[in-house]
Amino acid sequence: MEEEIAAALAEVIEVFVLTPFENPEIVPTILPLVAGFVVIELYFGKHKSEELGWNTAVGNAVIWVSTGVSLYMTETLSTPELYATGALIGLGLLVGYMDFFHKWSATMAFMVSSAGVVYTLAYILVVLVKTDLPLTQETFETSLIFFVVINVVFKVIQMLEIDQKENLYGFKPRA
Repeated sequence: MEEEIAAALAEVIEVFVLTPFENPEIVPTILPLVAGFVVIELYFGKHKSEELGWNTAVGNAVIWVSTGVSLYMTETLSTPELYATGALIGLGLLVGYMDFFHKWSATMAFMVSSAGVVYTLAYILVVLVKTDLPLTQETFETSLIFFVVINVVFKVIQMLEIDQKENLYGFKPRA
């Protein structure tokens, strides 16, 4: 039983990783998400003292809205896909509103609107919609695992990056 579950999880993870290569029509939707995520995560690894700001939090929420609208306009959606796409748009609107008007703490806003959360969730939804993966408990669990693994990998990469304020020898430049 455990081997069957592990095999099913591995299969769905493989779909998440290989989808852009096996379905070139997905690239225009996926490429901005992947590129944006990588650049932002590398930026915050290089500039460790910087934090997400309110303006970036609002902008990240717009990613959810624009990705959802793009899916809605370019795909023939089944009922579950339509609900998931609508939920992504609704989430983007809600988070964008909360961020725009500073309706919650900066800590909460910057966590929910971080690049890791925004881009990875949007990527997962695009893959689910564009590949017609069955929306099962295994798919949900694998999506969660993929979400965590991708974000942990980028946190490790950020820790390995040399802070911009230090040179290669570890000395801080004069102010």
